[in-house]
Amino acid sequence: MDKWGIYKEAQKLDEQGKYAEAIAKYNMIAPEFIKTKEYGNAAGMYLRIGNDYAKLKKYDDAVAAWDLEAKYYGLAGNTQVSIAAKRSADMLRSKASLFVETTAGAVGGSNTHGAKFEPKNGALLGAYAELDPAVHNAQTANPFYTEKFPAMTGKKHAAYLEYFTYGKPLSSIQSHIDHARAAGVAIELGVQPLNGLAEVKDDAYLHQLARDIEASGVKVFLRFANEMNGDWVKWHEEDPKKYIEKFRLVASVFHKEAPNNVAMVWAPDRLPEYNIQSYYPGDDAVDWVGVSLYSIFDPSLDPLKQGEDRSSHLDKFDNIYKLYAARKPVFISEGGISYMYPEKKLDKTDWAVYKMQEFYSTLPMLYPRVKAVFYFDSNHDASARIKYYMLSANRKLLDGYKKAIDNPFYLSNVGDESPVAYRPASAASPVTAAVQNLSAYVKTWSPTLAKVTYDIGGKTVGKTMSPPWTAKIDFAPYKGKTIEVVVKAYDSKNTLVTTQKVPVTVK
Repeated sequence: MDKWGIYKEAQKLDEQGKYAEAIAKYNMIAPEFIKTKEYGNAAGMYLRIGNDYAKLKKYDDAVAAWDLEAKYYGLAGNTQVSIAAKRSADMLRSKASLFVETTAGAVGGSNTHGAKFEPKNGALLGAYAELDPAVHNAQTANPFYTEKFPAMTGKKHAAYLEYFTYGKPLSSIQSHIDHARAAGVAIELGVQPLNGLAEVKDDAYLHQLARDIEASGVKVFLRFANEMNGDWVKWHEEDPKKYIEKFRLVASVFHKEAPNNVAMVWAPDRLPEYNIQSYYPGDDAVDWVGVSLYSIFDPSLDPLKQGEDRSSHLDKFDNIYKLYAARKPVFISEGGISYMYPEKKLDKTDWAVYKMQEFYSTLPMLYPRVKAVFYFDSNHDASARIKYYMLSANRKLLDGYKKAIDNPFYLSNVGDESPVAYRPASAASPVTAAVQNLSAYVKTWSPTLAKVTYDIGGKTVGKTMSPPWTAKIDFAPYKGKTIEVVVKAYDSKNTLVTTQKVPVTVK
């Protein structure tokens, strides 16, 4: 077979817009490259197949082709290209997962680890708020965020993030300690060794800091040297052993000197993924696992080249959860969704509000072992690129946040427990034959959705207009059967975006 001759024929068909015919040609030669272990060439064929399917708006077929592209670039040793191919596939991938609402008692202790300060069910609400002038004045301490932020958002938050420079005494943030104690809230203390890890030693300073925190009476999530896997932080070490040594030292001192008031938090950035596990200090040193989770509108990665950001804020978190949630409580140690496309100064409020509501409403179902979520309430200026997260600066975003956290799953105090929990609804996880609140996580190539319907036996049994797509559905008629719930998702123009069929057993 003249593989390269056929390839040139396919290219000509592409130029003529005859994409289906081009796909057939590429599909002829891709397996031939695989036979001869020319995996890079095979991947290139699947890249073109995926691109052509995308032009034909056959997005599921495009996803399948890009998955193969990712596989064979991986086999060829082109890791970064493989990751990019997988990212393109994920952005267009359609899927639906179903859940039914239940009680905390029904799930028992299945989602808890027994860690310090960990709620048995539910997630602590947290925020970083001291840079929002609407809720905090650093000069006068009036207003102070511990009082004003819950007033602005309509709900008490259980904890606040405060950055702390290693080497300074705890008294340098005394006003934050005092206000936290008065408000009955915890502190996530982001301890940053700005002079590098060499300054972290088993010395009098470290032991005194631990004793002072213990004596403060304030519960502290001590997040030491976060995002250590990224080379943008001053405490990054190419050799993870150096970082692990210092984390374990700090953990040992705080576990000994502050046994009642400190939980040790290990918090990498979600990227790069390949080195995260290398920096893990060990189960005995880590009480909680945190992660930074941000989304900023970025159309440059749109596989359809239509100027959209098709990424899922939820899916970005999936890797960390799968790695650590089985053994440690996980929390979003800081995160937000920008309401502005910063490079173009384009307003993306509607996109941000949708992503925020989808995230907070769906997280309890998909990731029930997430036990705290901290929102980064700031328009953060870094490297001349402002990140627009500040709630007080955008009324629609603030209203979206208030709606998003108005769920009993999100807790206002350390020690609280959510009365609400969720169970998967599937063939492997049966639902009771009764009226149920059915919800869904629906991911499609469309950046946002406006409507989801549920069909059973050819009849529409539920319709809902916002995430998490909750509808009351009577499963009693289907007792003892495995049925097919057809999930149909529509965009803002009422165009059908995807149809997903989910088998559900009814007991």
